[in-house]
Amino acid sequence: MPNVFSGLSAGDFLSDADTRVAYSSSITKDITKKSKLQPFIAASEDDVTSVIRSVLKTCELGSVVGVAMEDALIESGAVGNVDFSASSEEMKSIKQFIKIDRFQHAVPSTESIVNQRSASTFKTRSKTKLTNWGTVKFDKIAFSAWSANCTNIVVAGHHSDATTANLTKLDVLTTADVEEAKSRALLGLDASGNPTVPPIIPVMTTQNENIGFYDEVKYFAMFVGTNTAKHIKNDANWAAARLEAAERGKTNPIFNGALGLWDGVLLLDIGTQTDRESGILTSKSKFNGFGNVKSCDLTQYAGAAGQETEINLLVGAGAGYIVVDQGIAYYDWADKDDPRRMNAGIDRVYGFAKTKYDASMNDGILADSIFDGKDYGVIAVVASTGK
Repeated sequence: MPNVFSGLSAGDFLSDADTRVAYSSSITKDITKKSKLQPFIAASEDDVTSVIRSVLKTCELGSVVGVAMEDALIESGAVGNVDFSASSEEMKSIKQFIKIDRFQHAVPSTESIVNQRSASTFKTRSKTKLTNWGTVKFDKIAFSAWSANCTNIVVAGHHSDATTANLTKLDVLTTADVEEAKSRALLGLDASGNPTVPPIIPVMTTQNENIGFYDEVKYFAMFVGTNTAKHIKNDANWAAARLEAAERGKTNPIFNGALGLWDGVLLLDIGTQTDRESGILTSKSKFNGFGNVKSCDLTQYAGAAGQETEINLLVGAGAGYIVVDQGIAYYDWADKDDPRRMNAGIDRVYGFAKTKYDASMNDGILADSIFDGKDYGVIAVVASTGK
């Protein structure tokens, strides 16, 4: 089969680092650009304000990577003219541990590869198809990780409930539910109004001058599904929200495509997950397990009598971590059973997890903390699909 591998055997081609890196770079870039989460992924390790923080580490399938977390100083300190020795507090070194996993997929040629032109056509087509698949897969993994076993749930229409057991078909998302989620995010409140969950760091803070002083405005993002997006538009209070988001969207990319801004919460319609598209999960969705969380029973979010719900997500800065080494790897090779056929595939070795502190993985440090085992950057805002 002349020139399919530019004079190299299939084995030589797959082991050629230069060829692999060339493909890897372009596919990684395309997947990132097409991802629904692209505006929320940190461009570097120094960016601590993005929803998804990035960490560069050597990634090997099955290994566990420790990512440094910060804990606030909580002791009262001292007042008055006293020496520093009168008050001190240890800065604790704590970590979140993220398991490295891999996704992969491959396609065979459907036509005979008899010359360089047909080989090139197959490569181009396979790269496009696999890139699109990889984008959807990456997003599905992230939305699944955020939705798994949430420790703070706002139930539409039932704010004092810690579960969705009483949610009915009529309990679709309203602006009141958005306000509840915002309040919990700022104050670290649970469904009972107790400060037992970590406050969430806003994705953005701006200052507005108001009669001689500056007022800080804190913003959160909320990813909502197709049904929720439709219902919130019917809320009587929603009319002005879209206009405000459009105005503010002129200066910040995270506002692009926003439904609107309500009480400092930017609502973005990222769709509901289907077989072909990524998006918000429902209580009947397929969970995409990865790394730290391989499975999750999403029916725990169902309403009364099994009412289907959407698991909308309010997120703040650092709601998730992505651990990366190299980019997407692309391969193409001849079919060993039929030299007239080729195969192509991609794989990605990396880690992704939502931010959650586990004292048992940190030698018991902060084991007495009420935040141990709690989500640090996401609140599930569960609403009826209305169906």
